[in-house]
Amino acid sequence: MSESDKKQHVSRRDFLRMSALAVAGAAVAEALPVAAADITGTRAAATNQTEPVSLRIVSGQDVTEIDVRKKIAEMFGEVNKNVKIEIMLINGGRAESQTTMIAGGNPPDILYLNEWFQYPFMQKGVTLPLDDYVKRDNFTFEGVLPGAVEINRYKGKLMASPFEVATLAFVYNKKLFDEAKVEYPPTAWDDPNWTWDKLIEMATKLTDESKKQYGVSIENWMYWAFLFQYGGHMFNNTKETKPDTKCVIDSPEAAQAFQLETDLSAKYKVSPSSAAMQELGGFDRFMSGKVAMYAYGRWLSTFRTIKDFAWDSAPLPHVKGMKPATVLYTLNYAIYTQSKVPDVGWQFLKFLLTEGPQQANVATGMAVAVLDKVNKQPVFLESKPPERNDVYSNGLAYALPSENLDVDMTAVIQPFLDKIFNGTTSDIAGTLKEAAATVNQELDKWRKENPS
Repeated sequence: MSESDKKQHVSRRDFLRMSALAVAGAAVAEALPVAAADITGTRAAATNQTEPVSLRIVSGQDVTEIDVRKKIAEMFGEVNKNVKIEIMLINGGRAESQTTMIAGGNPPDILYLNEWFQYPFMQKGVTLPLDDYVKRDNFTFEGVLPGAVEINRYKGKLMASPFEVATLAFVYNKKLFDEAKVEYPPTAWDDPNWTWDKLIEMATKLTDESKKQYGVSIENWMYWAFLFQYGGHMFNNTKETKPDTKCVIDSPEAAQAFQLETDLSAKYKVSPSSAAMQELGGFDRFMSGKVAMYAYGRWLSTFRTIKDFAWDSAPLPHVKGMKPATVLYTLNYAIYTQSKVPDVGWQFLKFLLTEGPQQANVATGMAVAVLDKVNKQPVFLESKPPERNDVYSNGLAYALPSENLDVDMTAVIQPFLDKIFNGTTSDIAGTLKEAAATVNQELDKWRKENPS
């Protein structure tokens, strides 16, 4: 892998580390210009469909992702010959980069959003409500994952449209399993025997300290999976910060979740510690054959470059006596509220939900189609490796989005979570209680400064 490729992959992963990024934080939200007060819905049609139109859309920096965006742009141009699509690359964090574009007078027409940072954008009126367009065209989002659509509703309005989804699952190294004579993980999310106890048993056999080889690796920012599996929550509601919104991470269920995640390293010794992860992350450990099972999503095609071993995908285990659960990640597109070509933007959003763009995206190994029927087609199921792409699509039935608000609390809560992950505290319940109290103080402060 070239140094250039490594930088691209690190960048993509960094974008996904919700707990490590202060995306959509107070500084970002304050930097966003508030939309004009009279912009509350779609604008009157003003685009002459015969005159040349430029549509500026945002893309991430991953090489494969850019190639897909270019291909989709060409496909859109074939049926909209008067439209020229300009791809604007993110430079740094997704929220910060697009905030810079807007504040610097170089805004895109189509914003690139994820569920963990998009609500401050919506709260500031940066995204154009789509409801009038939906009503005008009798658009139904038929066949589109309902949960992905719902994620984009804010204060009763549809503020963005989904494009792709992903679920957190495992990739596993078949060679290490074979050498240790350990059976491969199950393929069904609801397999009653696929519990964390079973995973720990397997991971113990797959761990070899003398080789710095671990049975399992799960990044700290993936704590949402543990939280959901125990029935815990971060907030008592999501999206809009209401008068009664509060942080509820100080629950017994949350304490159990963080205890299990830290026990994998501190107690069972089957996972690298936080310090070891700083030296070499789980992604690179898996690529180099030093971890047997790595929690990841179907959003990066780099694993397909592995030549030294065969690998496949498997569901996350579940807590014994509890239902399976995983994390739902989404990529959403919105029309910038000051776009001069919103009608064309809406046509593009609708086009993204058709089979062609959805097929082009999943064929590369990037994510899961938000259009359900595509996930049942060979273009998805037979896009190998892995053999079991259906692990990711079947996981949608058990997937929940991370809990986020229109005022970001990442920077407030992260120091407390770091204490837990770094092992500088053994009092997980007490630390979570302190975290919740601090977040709630900040929420009260924000409400006073931003009266409804």
